[in-house]
Amino acid sequence: MVTPIKFRSLTDQLYEYLSKSIVEGKITSGERLVENDLCHQFGISRSPLRECFRILESEGLIDIHARKGTVVRELTPKDIEDVFPVRATLEGLAARLAAPNIGEREIDILKNLIIEMAKSLVNNDIRSYLHRNFDFHTLFIKASNNSILEKTLKNLGKGLWLRIGFLYFQSPLGAAESNNTHRKIVKAFQKKDGYSAQKLVEGHIEHAKKQILISISQKDPSH
Repeated sequence: MVTPIKFRSLTDQLYEYLSKSIVEGKITSGERLVENDLCHQFGISRSPLRECFRILESEGLIDIHARKGTVVRELTPKDIEDVFPVRATLEGLAARLAAPNIGEREIDILKNLIIEMAKSLVNNDIRSYLHRNFDFHTLFIKASNNSILEKTLKNLGKGLWLRIGFLYFQSPLGAAESNNTHRKIVKAFQKKDGYSAQKLVEGHIEHAKKQILISISQKDPSH
């Protein structure tokens, strides 16, 4: 059987490039995204670019102003204070609901992801760590068997959350502390201890919040 070839639209390709550049800080906060320049750079019309902009704006990565144009959204303490309590509550609930459903196969996958994240740490590969971490959390969220919860978390500032994660994992106590907590979460899942899994996930996200607020204040003391 011939596997069908999947073609990506111009909008998808632009989104991948721009979102990745913003998440990893290659395009920085406050930087303008000039339509004419980007159209010339990629040899495209305005239509796919504007569609890409709409997606990036919906994910909290850019702001579109009628007069100022399009700029990369500044990551502020208010963003952190707004998103983290919601994320902690919802992911904690997902972990509690997932605990009875996670079997040996899922445990093995989670353990392998922890190993891969540890390798990423050794290689100082933040991008790889970020994606393995995303896979780790996605697995137990899906195992909650709650489609509303899964959909809500998936749409909860996807791009903004990745950007926050990249910042966290660059902090001194970010990735290493994160992986230690991942091991504890897996042990709770092995014991089918939903309450402990919930508290560990909530504490995990609360720790990330504190580290990112410190990181932001060091970059901009005015915050």
